[in-house]
Amino acid sequence: MADAVIFSDIEMFLTAHIRSELVAHGRVGGFVSNEFSPSDRARPPFQVIVRDDSGTRTGVVTRSTSVGVTVLGSDSLKKDAATSLALLVTAIVEGCASTAPDNPVAAVTDSNGPYKVADDSGFPRRYMSFVLSVVGSPFS
Repeated sequence: MADAVIFSDIEMFLTAHIRSELVAHGRVGGFVSNEFSPSDRARPPFQVIVRDDSGTRTGVVTRSTSVGVTVLGSDSLKKDAATSLALLVTAIVEGCASTAPDNPVAAVTDSNGPYKVADDSGFPRRYMSFVLSVVGSPFS
């Protein structure tokens, strides 16, 4: 029987990490979450949405996790700016692995995108995907 392991909430980790890195790079006022901004609110200048697609256990305390990230523009974030933002977000996620105790990402083993994706709103949308090797904590 495999050892019991608790894995971190990757969506929560990545949204916090992306949010802080975007602010550090002067990209403020956007909405970074694991869900799209509610339609009853004013549209933010941009949205970055992180989705954990789960994965498979690869070791005693490791798992390979697939993650999808969407960048959605608005009236104030046009096509070229959406692409630039998506490239920045790609670099942030690709560089997120660390040995810091609060960081569950041991390695980014694959990345694809960003790709242009049609959006019903007419605003620019970019999508990228990643595979992360994540480390859990033993359940005791």
